[in-house]
This record gives sequence, C-alpha cells and structure tokens, in this order.
Amino acid sequence: MAVPPESLLQKFEDIKGQEVYFQKGSASHYFIIRALQAIGLTLKDIKIKNLATIEARDAFLEGKIPVWMTSDPYYAIAQKMGRIRVLKDSVGLDSPGAYYIADRKFAEENLGLLKIIIEELNKLDKWAEANRGEVAKLMITEQKLEPDVVERVMSRRIFVGRRGLSPALIKEQQRVADLFFKEGVIPKEINIQDALLPPNIYNAITPPEIMI
Repeated sequence: MAVPPESLLQKFEDIKGQEVYFQKGSASHYFIIRALQAIGLTLKDIKIKNLATIEARDAFLEGKIPVWMTSDPYYAIAQKMGRIRVLKDSVGLDSPGAYYIADRKFAEENLGLLKIIIEELNKLDKWAEANRGEVAKLMITEQKLEPDVVERVMSRRIFVGRRGLSPALIKEQQRVADLFFKEGVIPKEINIQDALLPPNIYNAITPPEIMI
C-alpha cells in the first residue's frame, strides 16, 4: 500500500479516514482487510474507492490518488519515476493466492487435458526460475517494459511455489471466503466445496511434488 512521495501520511495507521484505491473482491481487498486487522481497524475506518490497478496508475503518478494498493510492474514503474512511497507491504501477511478455474462440465470431460496443462505449468515454473535472464528478455519484449523496470521486478519475483489444490489449501480458501462475507465484501456465505471436484481427481491430475 503506497502514497505519493509528497504525502503527509507517514505510517500505515495514518490511512484511517483516507480514500484507498484498489479493486474490490481482489487479492488487494484481502490484503487490506488483514493489514487493517493487524492495527485494530476495519474497512469502515477507510473510504474504499473501487478502481482497477491499471486504471489507477496514471492518476496516482500524477498525485491525484492519496492511497493506492498496487503491485509489480506498476510498483517498479512508479519507483523508477520516484513517485511512490510504501506505507505497508505484504511481509508478515498471508496471501489468498491465485487460481486457474474451469467450467465444471469442461473439467469433468477433459481431465487428461487438464493434467497436461498443470504439468506443463509446473515445468514452466522450473524453467523460468532456472532461466531468469531469458524471462527478463521476454518481459522487455512482450510486456514492453524498460530493462531497469524489469530488473526491479525480477529482484522481487520467484517462479516456483505453485501449489496443488489440496485439503489444506481448500481450508485456507474457505477462511478467505468467510472473512469476505463477514466484512461485507460478498453478499452471502460461500461453501468452497460446492465449487470443487472430488479430491481424488485433483490428486490424479496434479504432480505429486506440488500437492501440500
């Protein structure tokens, strides 16, 4: 979570009563809830402004947004321009993670294909971690990022650590869903199990090394 360098806000606690820009329902939303909990505040103590990161970028760089939740490469771009000061990062806070999702009927009818996709993603993770220079070149050419921006991004990025959808991870996601309901982010309670296939299917299509 960051502010423009000239902001009068000096510590994370100072965001009380401030407008905070991020995308509702995203990982950023979860991060903000958990960060506020850590200092005894709630979402009611800030003014939530729903705006996607890429849409907020230019306004923040121009000093028009008081508090912004962002990530790389936008963070690295703002760093290069000297237009960002971090109040709170994710160190010490758990993450809800990111997931690949599929239509249930498609998934049930294409388990072999899903197995191949998951295995290839795992292989790509290992390749990227072992060939970071090549990944940097791809980021420069494909994402049109400046080399020094890519260098900053790569210094903070790891590519291994993908996790299979295990019972432990499902339990973790249920906790996130419960928290979102409690905080009014979603309108009704969600049972994560309702969106899942049987556990034996995940075991069958996922490389054992990433099941936890």
